[in-house]
Amino acid sequence: MKIAIFILTAIVFISSPLCASAEEKKPEEGKTATGNVSVTGQYTDIDGNRAKFNEYRDNREGIGAYIGAEGRYETEEYYMHGEAGNIGYRDQQYRIEGGKWGRFGLDLYYDQIPHNFTEDAKTFYSKPGSNHLIYPTQPPSTNINTWNSFDYDVMRKKYGGGIKMEMLKPFFFNVSANRENRTGTYPFGAAGTTPGGIAIELPAPIDYTTDAVTFQAGYSKNPLLMSLSYFYSTFDNDNNNLYFRNPANAATAALTDALTLPPDNSYQKLDFKGALKLPMRTKFNVDLGVSQAKSDASLLASYVATGGATPITLSSSTFNGKMETKSYAFSLTSTPVSFMDGKIFYKYYDRDNRSDQITTTDAAATFTNPLFGYKKNKVGAELGFRLPSNFYLSGAYTYTHVNREREDIPKNDDYLYDLGLRWSGLSFMVARLGYERLNRRADFEGQDLGGAEPWIRRFDAATQTRDTFKALLDVFPVENLNFSLGYKYKHTDYEDTILGFQDMAGHEFNFDVDYLLAKRIRFYGNFDFERAVQQQFQRNLNLTTPVFDPAITTSTNYNWTADQTDKSYGFTVGADIYIVPKKWTLKLQHSYLKSNGDSDYTYLLDPVTLAGMAPGGRAQNNIDIENWDDYSLRYYLAKITYQPTDALSCAIGYAYEKYVYEDAQYDGYQYVPATTGTNGAYLTGAYRDPSYEAHIVFLNLSYKY
Repeated sequence: MKIAIFILTAIVFISSPLCASAEEKKPEEGKTATGNVSVTGQYTDIDGNRAKFNEYRDNREGIGAYIGAEGRYETEEYYMHGEAGNIGYRDQQYRIEGGKWGRFGLDLYYDQIPHNFTEDAKTFYSKPGSNHLIYPTQPPSTNINTWNSFDYDVMRKKYGGGIKMEMLKPFFFNVSANRENRTGTYPFGAAGTTPGGIAIELPAPIDYTTDAVTFQAGYSKNPLLMSLSYFYSTFDNDNNNLYFRNPANAATAALTDALTLPPDNSYQKLDFKGALKLPMRTKFNVDLGVSQAKSDASLLASYVATGGATPITLSSSTFNGKMETKSYAFSLTSTPVSFMDGKIFYKYYDRDNRSDQITTTDAAATFTNPLFGYKKNKVGAELGFRLPSNFYLSGAYTYTHVNREREDIPKNDDYLYDLGLRWSGLSFMVARLGYERLNRRADFEGQDLGGAEPWIRRFDAATQTRDTFKALLDVFPVENLNFSLGYKYKHTDYEDTILGFQDMAGHEFNFDVDYLLAKRIRFYGNFDFERAVQQQFQRNLNLTTPVFDPAITTSTNYNWTADQTDKSYGFTVGADIYIVPKKWTLKLQHSYLKSNGDSDYTYLLDPVTLAGMAPGGRAQNNIDIENWDDYSLRYYLAKITYQPTDALSCAIGYAYEKYVYEDAQYDGYQYVPATTGTNGAYLTGAYRDPSYEAHIVFLNLSYKY
């Protein structure tokens, strides 16, 4: 906070005397002084979830005053600039920079931003947000009126600065450093016993500190640019484990369990960038980088099962993580003749996982963690041609080969083709068409892994073909009117997939318009629509007597499908009405965003078997989910601005915002859905009912100098 106070003091120092004298005299010859101070008085009334309304801001309920300031002072040799926003609030920010033109520059900044999740969450633990969660009696009370209330939120504070030095041109040197602190309480999920058991929602502590420093040195003089940079950061978590009393244990003295939290780690990267201009309007670029990430974590030597704490044997009690990465990129761009330009490139990426492999022994079962790493080679070319009648034709081809340390799909080859056409034959219109085709061929080796693996194809690497079509039209028929239309269609076919995602398709449409009528009214608006469908084929297994082959159906080993549809659209319409130009302006705006999703499930069972089995009371006519992440957000704004002078303006306005969220997973929410045996859960209300409605009345005064 000290750095924020220093920056604010500097801004006031810049602004105050200049503001006082701005009307009295002009700046001295060769000097300029500009800036502004803004004060907003606001009344906010919130009905519903205040945390969601203020998810990334601090718009306090009731009466508040929000102050911002900016000042700039420049001479022929020196400059200084400072700014501050939302002074004194949880989303406040400050920055100051200055220096000597072409010689050196310095900057300092402080930013903080909240992330509010849920207010008035509830838990039976006595110290929510600490790293030791306890409660007095076993089992914990199911009467939520006796539980403790708390807030889920995380505050991020980031401050730092840097210096740039150019006095030894063509050489330059830059250094910067920053620290970020994150503190608060975040919902973590845990299983009461392993495997399975009740679910427990834990108010876990967030107390992270990240420090980073960057050094950069280079040379810049036509035709050569070179820079060498080094980045180093450390992450420190004050809580490596979350200890909690476990309600899954039926004994009088409940077991203390533990959940691992993000471990301390460090990261460093050395990077070289270079560019060389060559004859025939040609340029060669290179980017070479090596990096390393390291972490250490103490491992837990037991887990909680139905009978109590169960010890396990580890080959090492400490896990040492180490990831080394190399990346190389080369490109050559050229415009050898006026009607053609081109580019060729090559990129290499190697992620080498050198972490420990720990063998865990639990009774007769053993498990050794696999290490994931991969190598990627990418090569491609792009060509563009300026054709008669104002056509421009472009084409590109990219080949990518990936090798993974992974059992099911260790490698794949991507062949990407891209074709584009642009026409600007009319002075008031530009039209664009584009087509892209991806052919991915994957080496599948899951047939040797047993279980259901021979039929599973995971969509991140599975064989697929993807077609993408794009069209865009920009029209500006008269000086004060312009509009654009755009359309995009994408279809992905996972042609070899049996169990998993088999098909994805999506449509996108957008429209934008801006029109100034008689220099008195500016109308503007936009509309966006998206529809995406995902189709998957899956299988239900009886874990006692599993039948993995999808071609075989029994009453407890059967297939099912799910077609998930997500539709969303949003629009904004508004008008700026210049009642008295440069004096009185009325702004009216309305925005609306709607998302509507559903999931259509189908059991692939014959009617007789389905009627006889009725799994969990489910049937074809009651298993679909109608409200799959459904929400709407509407916003209204009315504001009138009066500007009596070029320097002074004031505005008064009203804003209305309403957010409604509906989702099947939150319907009929209960803090304790069930507590018998090993079923049920203990929840805290995280993310519960995020809907809200807010009314805002504000008055703003702004002074420029």
